[in-house]
Amino acid sequence: MRQSAVSFQTAGLSFEGVIAQPDATGGPWPGVVICHPHPLHGGSMHNNVVLALALGLAEEGFVTLRFNFRGVGDSQGEHGQGETEYQEALGALDLIKAWPDTRGKTGLVGYSFGSGVILRHDALHKEADAVALVSPALRYVSGSPLKTRKLPALVVAGDRDRMVEPDRLADELKTFDREPESRIFEGVDHFWYGHEGRLVPEVARFFVEQLK
Repeated sequence: MRQSAVSFQTAGLSFEGVIAQPDATGGPWPGVVICHPHPLHGGSMHNNVVLALALGLAEEGFVTLRFNFRGVGDSQGEHGQGETEYQEALGALDLIKAWPDTRGKTGLVGYSFGSGVILRHDALHKEADAVALVSPALRYVSGSPLKTRKLPALVVAGDRDRMVEPDRLADELKTFDREPESRIFEGVDHFWYGHEGRLVPEVARFFVEQLK
């Protein structure tokens, strides 16, 4: 696997990221952008879930881009409460699509706050071919414009995650015009510590089916 530090600009700001891709020949490959958890609670592109997804998906034949939202690490700007962060997610999608070793369809995955950014902003739904939402808060699922789109989606969470409210999640997903796939893992809370190895294959399976 190869990793490359990258930077990109959008909305007048500069953002840092890391691209991971397979060592093997046989590319180009589909691209996947990964959005990290809440910046005010220590979330960054170095988070355990984000890193596991970035490296695990690269091993499965994807080019992945994880990046820092505004105000995190060396990314410019100030935290926007999830209202403005979609702009850098759009910039990240532009970068992964233009990367020399990507082709075809593009995936978008968010964890926690990152999944909320994806759910809240229709502009992102228009630029991705499939989305995976890891541990999304139920309030963002219930009010999402994604409900009226036909975009393939996967929702993954743990049965001990009080933010997701897994007992209510299934009924909420049934209100989507295209009901997302969903998987609830037993014994997993919001942070996935020690369970990353269970999460990554499920997200990889989904993206293999939707993007390859």
